[in-house]
Amino acid sequence: MEFKENDTPEEHELKLRVLRIYSKRLDERKRRKEFIIERNLLYPNPFEKDLSQEEKVQCRRLDVFMRFHSKEEHDELLRNVVSEYRMVKRLKDLKEAQVAGCRSTAEAERYLGRKRKRENEEGMNRGKESGQFGQIAGEMGSRPPVQASSSYVNDLDLIGFTESQLLSESEKRLCSEVKLVPPVYLQMQQVMSHEIFKGNVTKKSDAYSLFKIDPTKVDRVYDMLVKKGIAQL
Repeated sequence: MEFKENDTPEEHELKLRVLRIYSKRLDERKRRKEFIIERNLLYPNPFEKDLSQEEKVQCRRLDVFMRFHSKEEHDELLRNVVSEYRMVKRLKDLKEAQVAGCRSTAEAERYLGRKRKRENEEGMNRGKESGQFGQIAGEMGSRPPVQASSSYVNDLDLIGFTESQLLSESEKRLCSEVKLVPPVYLQMQQVMSHEIFKGNVTKKSDAYSLFKIDPTKVDRVYDMLVKKGIAQL
């Protein structure tokens, strides 16, 4: 674009407007470049080095607010958010341990340790199975069939119980199959877990005397505790 002597005033003004717009874009590009260099955004944040993947996700959600804070203010915000996330997660874990029948910090830590170990093992098994399925699919030239699952429980209406929010999908299905309402199921789980930690229950039959209920229902609840790593076969 060039200015010519025969340009009309309107053309001259239009060209100046285009130059101002372009200049503004260059200024914004320069500002962003300086911001990236100043905040050292080309390299990983040392603060996030030891964070879990979930905690890093929390930090990424706050990136949009970075331009409104100084570096020190934003780092302080990240520390506070991560600290809050850890406290909330800890409270949820302790609440779960309490529902499972834990009555002390030691019992809760033992329960949570077993849970983490079980989740890690399940994750490794899923990874192995995925690799096997992928290999088979590659050999056959097609994807392995995936069986659809449904979380809807038909046999027992659990909506009216607030305790159902504490149950996993498999626990809701168990309650439906054996006709146990969530409060009764949670109470059985709590009593049984407490007796297991005390050493009074080491097998299914030991728990029969704790409840005036069909032993087959006790067996199913005990099996669920086995899956959670609380009880042993």
